[in-house]
Amino acid sequence: MPDFDVLVIGGGASGLRAAIAAKRAGASVAMLSKVHPLRTNSALSPGGLNAPLGHDDSPEKFAQDIMSAGDGLCDAEAVNTLAADAAREVIWLERVGVPFNRDADGRIDRRALGSSSVQRAAYADDRTGHMVLHVLHEQFQREDIPCFREWFVTSLIQNGGVCTGAVALGHRSGQLETFGAGAVVLATGGATQLYRPCTSAVGTTGDGLMLAYDLGVGLVDLEMVQFHPTVYSGARTALISEATLNEGAKLVNAGGDTLVGAAGLSRAQLAAEVHKAGQNGGGPVSLDLRPVEDLMSRFPGAAEVVKIMAGIDVTKDPVPVQPVAHRPMGGIETNAAGETSVAGLYAVGECAHNGLNGGGRLPGNTLTEAVVFGRRVGEAAAGHAKSAGARAGDGSGAAADGDRLAEITSGGSSGDTLGTIHRELGELMNANLGVARTDAGLAEAQEGIRALRQRHAALRVNNKSRIYNYALAGHIELGNLLKLAEATALAARGRAESRGAHLRSDHPEKDDANWKAHTVVRSQDGSPKLDSRAVSA
Repeated sequence: MPDFDVLVIGGGASGLRAAIAAKRAGASVAMLSKVHPLRTNSALSPGGLNAPLGHDDSPEKFAQDIMSAGDGLCDAEAVNTLAADAAREVIWLERVGVPFNRDADGRIDRRALGSSSVQRAAYADDRTGHMVLHVLHEQFQREDIPCFREWFVTSLIQNGGVCTGAVALGHRSGQLETFGAGAVVLATGGATQLYRPCTSAVGTTGDGLMLAYDLGVGLVDLEMVQFHPTVYSGARTALISEATLNEGAKLVNAGGDTLVGAAGLSRAQLAAEVHKAGQNGGGPVSLDLRPVEDLMSRFPGAAEVVKIMAGIDVTKDPVPVQPVAHRPMGGIETNAAGETSVAGLYAVGECAHNGLNGGGRLPGNTLTEAVVFGRRVGEAAAGHAKSAGARAGDGSGAAADGDRLAEITSGGSSGDTLGTIHRELGELMNANLGVARTDAGLAEAQEGIRALRQRHAALRVNNKSRIYNYALAGHIELGNLLKLAEATALAARGRAESRGAHLRSDHPEKDDANWKAHTVVRSQDGSPKLDSRAVSA
């Protein structure tokens, strides 16, 4: 049984930063990742990462912009922590190799993203996430941290109320292995694959959320799902950074008339405007990039992706766009240090809810959150591990998981497929938990999700081997998504107001008296139960 001080589960930007920080804090560290770190969703953040680097900016102004985007649901400690530490982390990234664009004075250049009041996002063309991920992976390798790639975590181990490790299936070996740890950090990303279409990588299936949920940890503000307003969505999707809107691009209707001025609007407000235009019979909404000065040098990634995905030359024609599910704001309940309600278990990045994002993530904060809280959580986990006692235990978790995998690969096919159920789930979520929601639609979603869960429970994987059996992992991933969909629909139906990314057509106003609070869903007797808690001032 491999044994480490800190076990990081997830190989994206937040996981890499946590692993680096824990190692530099003196801990023995290992990483488990179901894909190679360079294939994780972090690479798909094009626009930049926020930090108060300019003379016209400050941590206080940055914090106020985050609070405004969060629409009353941000917890102050997490906001102030990010605002205070962001510049330090961006400068660290620059010093270890991220090739940020430079201004005329040779300083790190900054662009405006979303509703930020100043130009705040450091960027590397429109491939920022790709660049940051590669540099973090280089630093991770320099620390000589063991990385177990293509290992799928099937459960966490809890002894005496303390998380002491994880059980994982190695795709190459086909074997279940128990990994002991003094502290476990979940950095598994979000669950945007709940939706069809969506902008996220195929691996964002809520695995970490369900690992924590199964241990009794609460999931907070699941109803807050951010939809990106400028996504080409045909047979394949192509995300175009809304930084283009701050540099001259326009949202136009079918007649070429400007739809809405983007200045000062949050991502949720822009998504709502684009959605409303599409519902009002005005024809498709398009993003006209032609007014952007030096378009091909400023946004080469967008031009290339749109050309490949849509066959559109952005220098000649507008690009049809629509709001598409992009990122969650909800996740595993933690404090600002990443601690969950289970001792020894931490969470960071898009799988976590530490109170930073509230009802709406400020564009440009995703990568900043990953590196700022990745460092802090890695250090906190290392500190806990130094005082931790017994580790993983007797291996009974691996035996139980082995029985579960054997059941999934037993018996014949029901005629259903994983792909069919996943597609129907995504369509159901997009139709009823999309940009605009109603009680009737949410009730329909709950009923549909229950039916899909029953179909999934009857589904078996015909391939009995565990070696590179991605259908077996896919069965577990889909089960995670279905459980998470059930919890998300419950939270969305419970929040009878409109706030941030949660737009209820039947409750169009904010209700501070009843709902200036976080929703919390916990597993009780195998079913999701909804509660709430106050926002921390």
